[in-house]
Parts: sequence; structure tokens; C-alpha cells
Amino acid sequence: MITKALACPEPPAAEVGARVFKDGGTAVDAAVAGAFAQAVTNPLGTGVGGMAHILLLRAGESTPLSLNASVEIGSLASTDAFESDFIGRSERAGRYLIREDRNQFGYQSVMTPGFVRGMEAVLKEGQGKLPWDRLVDPAAELAGEGFAVYPYLEKYYTLEGGARPGYPDIEQKLAGDTLARRRYLPGGSPIPLGAVLRQPEYARTLERVSAQGADEFYSGGVGRAIAADLAEHGGFITAGDLTTYRVRIGQPISGTFGDLTVYTAPPPGHGLILLVMLGLVETLPLESMTWNGPDYIETIAWATRTAFTECIPYLADPLFVTVPVEWLTSKERLRAMKPERTSERVATPPKRGADGHTTHLSAADADGNVVSITHSIGSIVGSGVMTSSLGFLYNNFLGQFNVLRGYHDSIAPGKRMGGGCPSILFKDHRPWMAIGSSGGPRLISAVFQSILNVAVFGMSLQEAVTAPRVHSEQGRRIYVEPAFEDRVVQALGRRGYEAVVTPYMGCNQAVGVGPEGIDAGSDPRGDIGIGTA
Repeated sequence: MITKALACPEPPAAEVGARVFKDGGTAVDAAVAGAFAQAVTNPLGTGVGGMAHILLLRAGESTPLSLNASVEIGSLASTDAFESDFIGRSERAGRYLIREDRNQFGYQSVMTPGFVRGMEAVLKEGQGKLPWDRLVDPAAELAGEGFAVYPYLEKYYTLEGGARPGYPDIEQKLAGDTLARRRYLPGGSPIPLGAVLRQPEYARTLERVSAQGADEFYSGGVGRAIAADLAEHGGFITAGDLTTYRVRIGQPISGTFGDLTVYTAPPPGHGLILLVMLGLVETLPLESMTWNGPDYIETIAWATRTAFTECIPYLADPLFVTVPVEWLTSKERLRAMKPERTSERVATPPKRGADGHTTHLSAADADGNVVSITHSIGSIVGSGVMTSSLGFLYNNFLGQFNVLRGYHDSIAPGKRMGGGCPSILFKDHRPWMAIGSSGGPRLISAVFQSILNVAVFGMSLQEAVTAPRVHSEQGRRIYVEPAFEDRVVQALGRRGYEAVVTPYMGCNQAVGVGPEGIDAGSDPRGDIGIGTA
């Protein structure tokens, strides 16, 4: 019987987690070590220069904790920093567009990183058994000794969908940083499958963090190097922003779906949107519909589209604005909303590629420790810049803030943003599943559908995260994966929808807890990474 399991899309990180389990570590220990390893082996999508949203259930406790280790706007950022260059927004939950994309790459797109403090908080609050250095060292070794590029990392180079406003490609982002370009576009080309990727500067940074603790990253030598480089290049982050950064530890938001209780990331995380999706379909006869048939897809697309419409105007940092969580998730209000059934065509937004440059890790053990971590540096290669002596890419999350003044999501020093819906579900007052995903806005609908696959249709975790998915944010456009049959796509067209085939719809990672032990499901849209003991 499996008593410990971890799921993530990076096989080298899953192997690190498995080794930690064998050394006597808990799910907490494996999650911290695995997340650091992800930060090295998936450097195009995540890293120590980024953020983490975390749900943590400690053994013996009845509710999880929320750990907000998200990025934070630097104190030098003005509310009108980019206002004169404003163009528009890519989609309802997309990025804000300005001329020359200065909010999307370069030093002014960088926000104060939270990942390292987040991992420190997970280990402390989760009462891990193994010491900090034992959990950071494997990542340092992977950075220094290198690892073979695996299919999912190679695939990252093709996920962006081509340069367009608000989504500069790797070539554009790395053009101004010689080391970053040489490291991740050697000779101007993507790193080929099977090639060994070594990151020696990154290794030395992690060795320092391993030896000195998280303080080294924020107030020690690493922190001073970060502050000096950002100051030299006109960034908005100061040494004070780094030294005063703290993880916000509190309660998740929660809701019910049938006999399940769903705990998920509170604002500014995106768990609110997930709860609204679930609330919209809870009383609908999903089980009587043909799974992934036209009626079911139309219903799911309506729920995802409606949830974005309802939540995006309010979703922001609750330390700056009031987010009406109870009203938005009210069962009475959501049940009064009925699925659309119309053949009328309405205007749809322009096509865009996938924004899948995030990662997730879920872990659980038989003692009752459960961890769900979503972490990222933003869109692919983040800001595209790194401090040469440190070797990691900085995030570019400032591009997700409104560049116009006076809005709930406008730029303001100290404000944080969302970035995922790490979730832990309970059944019969016991932990039942931990799940999360990558994929920009699509990660929320991906988690939503995987939960339905298990809870309503009785799929195994692996079946649930593998099954084809859809996504809709606005208009009459429904994104569908290539696995859907032509007859289904054509049926949606006859109903007045524009079905757009896209190859990427999130990458879910789940662990299950039950009387027969621990189970895991790792999405084949990434590489299947499962570590067990």
C-alpha cells in the first residue's frame, strides 16, 4: 500500500520527492524539496524569482492553512507607471497591454519574489522532519550537475503561440540579457530534448540559500545582489522590499459541492473562481448528460465563462480592496443563474495561444499531511532577465495589473496578485484530494473539470486529469482539445459557438487520500511525475 505520494509534471522533481520519502520525510518535506527541484528543472516557467500559492493541511487538523507567498509590487512603482502607454487587455482574465510591453518583460515587470519565503513557511508551519539544507541541496545539485531536458520542458518552447501584444516570445524577452539568452536559447535555438542543461550560477545561489536559510535570499548577500541589480536597471524593488517581505498565513476560502468541502486559495488567488464554477453546476443534472457531449460541454463552458464574468471585476488583493467572497459564492445567487441555450452568435475576442507557464505540485502522506502548491514566474521565461551572478530568471507579474488608476487591480506598492487555485477537498470530514494546475486562466477550468470527473463520473485520479477538457472565458468561443471528435466540434458550431482547437488546457496534478492508501494522478499534458513510498 502506498503511504506517501507526490505528483508534479517534472520527473526530476518527482524523483527528488521520492528520495525524501525514502529518507523518512513527510509530505511537507517532499513538497518543499520537490518544489525547489521544480524551480531548477522547469526554469522557463518557475523559479526562486517567482511566487507560490499554497494550501497546507497538517496531520491531525481539520482545516488547511493558506500560505500566500505571492509576488508583491515594489515600493518604487507608481500607480501611473505605464498609464500613458495603455492599449487594452488581451482577454477577460488576460494581461494588460501597453506599447513596447514594458510591463511584460525587463526589470520594470519584476515584482518582489515570494517563493523562497513560501517554502520556508511550508516547512515551519508543516513541522517537517528533515532540515532545510537537506531539502534545498537536491535542487542545487540538479542546477550544478545538470539534468537531461525532458519532453515537457522542450514543449515549453512551443506553448507560447507566437509573439503578440502582451505576450512577447522568448526571443524578444531574452534579447537584452546575454547570460539568460545563452543559457536558455543556446545558439539562438531551443535546448534540444536529451541535452544536459547546467545552471552553475543558479547552483551557487541555492547553495548559499541552503547554508544560510531563506534570509540569505532576502537580506543576505543574495538579497543585496538582487537589490543592486534591480536598482541599476530601473526596477521598482528596493532592498527594503526584500527584507520586509512576509508570507501571509491565514484561512483558505471554502465551499461545498455535494458531499465535498472544497478549500482553496483566497483572494488574490483564483480559488474564488473555482468555487463559483462548482456552485453554478452543483444542482444541474450533469450525470444525466453524455460526458463531454455537446450538452455537457455547453454547460461546462457556460459555467467557466460565467464564473470569470462574475469574479474578475472584484478579484484583487483584499488588503487593498473589499472582495465580496460570500456574495459571489452564495448558493442562492448561483442557483438562480441558468445555463445559456441559444444559437445566437455574438462577437468573440481574438485568438491567443496558451499561457501555460506555471507549475503545480500536490503531496500527501498517510499521517494526514497534505500540501498543494502552485508556483510560477509568470509567462514563459518571466521577465527574461536575471542577475548574472545569481543565475535565475525574475518574474514578470506586473503585467497582470491594470495600468490605469482607480481600479481594484490597479498598480500600487505592496499589492499582491493571484496565480492559481491550489485546493484540498474533504469528504466525510477527512482529506480526500489535493489538486492544482498550471495554464493561466485555463488552470481554473482544468481543476474544475477534473474534480467533476472524479466526484460526478467516478473516474480515477489518473483518468480524471487525463481526460479531454474545454475552456471558455467570454463571447461564444469555446476552446477544445484535439482529442475531441469532429462531430462534437461540429455540433457546437451548429449551436452557434466558435470551437477553437488548442493543444494545451492546463496540466493538473492530484493526490488522493482514502482507506486503501494514497493515490496520485499526474497529467500527461506534462511529463507524468509521481514519487511514492
